[in-house]
Amino acid sequence: MKTKEKAYKINIKGLRLYAYHGVHPEENKLGQEFEIDLVLSVVRSETMEDRLDQVLSYWDAMTTVKQVFTGKTFKLLENAAQTILDSLSEYPQIKHAEINLKKLTPPIPVTVDFVGVIMEKSY
Repeated sequence: MKTKEKAYKINIKGLRLYAYHGVHPEENKLGQEFEIDLVLSVVRSETMEDRLDQVLSYWDAMTTVKQVFTGKTFKLLENAAQTILDSLSEYPQIKHAEINLKKLTPPIPVTVDFVGVIMEKSY
């Protein structure tokens, strides 16, 4: 981090998206709901006014996540999470990102709240 930069975190919790991911053909055909939590460590300049162009727009970041996650079919949650993390490199303000990607209704013979993966990446 440069001397005149300050860090902060953007916390996006509970982004729900419907997609067609999974190993089983019925998951790819019927789809299901997923939930994504993101923590983005970002930097900003020392001098900041109350202007959107001086910070990372969380709306832009969420739009990128949605486009990446729903734009193709992934078999593995790990691959989907890594692809999302890779896509966030388009924002130079992000220095580190953590994703918690949850499949809310996995096709398994036990009851769980969700299954998922947590991954992170430094830029």
